[in-house]
Amino acid sequence: MKKFKIFFKLLLLVSICLPSISNASETDCIVLVYHRFSDEGPKSTSTSPKVFNQHLAYLQDNEFTVLPLKTVIKKLQSKERLPLNCVSLTADDGFLSIYKEAFPLLTQYQFPMSIFVSTNAIDKNYESMMTWDQLREMAPLVDVFNHTVNHPHLVNLSKENLENEIHIAQDTISKELGVEDKYLAYPYGEYDDQTYSFLELNDYIAFGQQSGVASQNSDFLNIPRFSMSGPYAKMESFILKVKTVEMPLKSTEPKSMIISDSFMPVLDLVFLRPLTKFERDNFACYVSGQNKAKLEWNGLQSVSITANEPLGVGRSRYNCTMPYKENGRYYWFSKLWLRL
Repeated sequence: MKKFKIFFKLLLLVSICLPSISNASETDCIVLVYHRFSDEGPKSTSTSPKVFNQHLAYLQDNEFTVLPLKTVIKKLQSKERLPLNCVSLTADDGFLSIYKEAFPLLTQYQFPMSIFVSTNAIDKNYESMMTWDQLREMAPLVDVFNHTVNHPHLVNLSKENLENEIHIAQDTISKELGVEDKYLAYPYGEYDDQTYSFLELNDYIAFGQQSGVASQNSDFLNIPRFSMSGPYAKMESFILKVKTVEMPLKSTEPKSMIISDSFMPVLDLVFLRPLTKFERDNFACYVSGQNKAKLEWNGLQSVSITANEPLGVGRSRYNCTMPYKENGRYYWFSKLWLRL
């Protein structure tokens, strides 16, 4: 873990010292996810309003284009060009601080945001959550999408409960706000084969909580988003993330995040092209709570990645980076695992 912190600090230092650079492609976009906007909330899910203001100012001052999420998705699906330096802002859960702290800043900068809400908390008028009237007031700058009814862990739910969590929330949002787009953010970023298949059958677009770049090559039932809560909200981390580049991957295995047999799962990556020796030598993956993962290369175009120790119960990640051709920028790929 100590080695990872040193490595990450070096990445941040290089990134900050270099001038702003455009995203590498017109076929991808950085999607960010926030939760609470507070100096007093839980550190792991909160972003200081002051820091959020710094995020928005950086995007404005460095010629980023902030697009509504549905615009990004439609352009990716239709393989239309996106502007260079594309970013899309999202927030999960529907906390009141979005309305009180974030919305005035979004209005000031005229930046759109998409909010994924769990409908039961709003229906019950919980003190910490927004109301339907407040959500209506934020339109058209803010879009609202599905985050289930009760924000449960979707893994291993009964078929009936799963369908109710998604369908009822979608119907409620449609009734209250007239939303027809079937976008869903997985609570906790978790899903299983049953959830994935259900969303695919019902023509949903779904969003995870693993890091990475949204692109035309993304799995549209598990689109990556960079977390901007807690320590990840610091400006050094923010700047590094909005300048990342999609890892040039042809395939990744396994698709499932569930760890059922081996607690040291193997992630197999096949790249779109042979890597240069420099790229291969500087490709690195880190494991949540551990140091570097073990890498087993098969030539210059494929690698198998394994943790050095068993993953703990709950969520873990393999985060992989590789230097991009422009100094201070990195390819990025993250794999979320769930040990039950």
